[in-house]
Amino acid sequence: MATVVGVVCSAEGGVVLAGDRRQTKDGTVVSDSVQRVFDYDSAGYAVVGNPGSIEEFDRRFDAELRRYRTERDEPMSSTRLARTASEIATEAGVDALVAGRDEEGSVVLHEVGTDGRTVETETAALGSGSPVAFGRLENGSMPDDLDAAETLVRDTLRAVAERTTDTGGEIDVFRLEQTSE
Repeated sequence: MATVVGVVCSAEGGVVLAGDRRQTKDGTVVSDSVQRVFDYDSAGYAVVGNPGSIEEFDRRFDAELRRYRTERDEPMSSTRLARTASEIATEAGVDALVAGRDEEGSVVLHEVGTDGRTVETETAALGSGSPVAFGRLENGSMPDDLDAAETLVRDTLRAVAERTTDTGGEIDVFRLEQTSE
């Protein structure tokens, strides 16, 4: 399994998600090309699970976002994003970090589990390297801006990759800035 992380920047009002692309099977690297971080302009997510389940989650989440925008002509709120992601994650068997905006334009990060849980959080890590990632995230000071947050999540995933073969060095990043309504 891979590792994904998320950090909220409280001062600047943004969130950064990152994840590696590694897939392993029985301790052997199978691929370094599995996409786990997805960008939908007003929302994004980072997901861990097997590649087929990730693809199913992405396909269904994308369809729900499109349907919602078509019906309502507005982006989904962060609460609705988390609830929708939770329903899909439970059926697909994945864990995810979901970033979106609330009704006031503030960014929100939710951790979503295969068990249906949704937790709003400031920092999160999922996957095989999450213990190492949490250690790095919790021992440092939280970044004030998106550039510093991106550096933090990239450095965190690189540190995880040095300690486990399940996490690779190819890293994708999603950034979401706060908007003012």
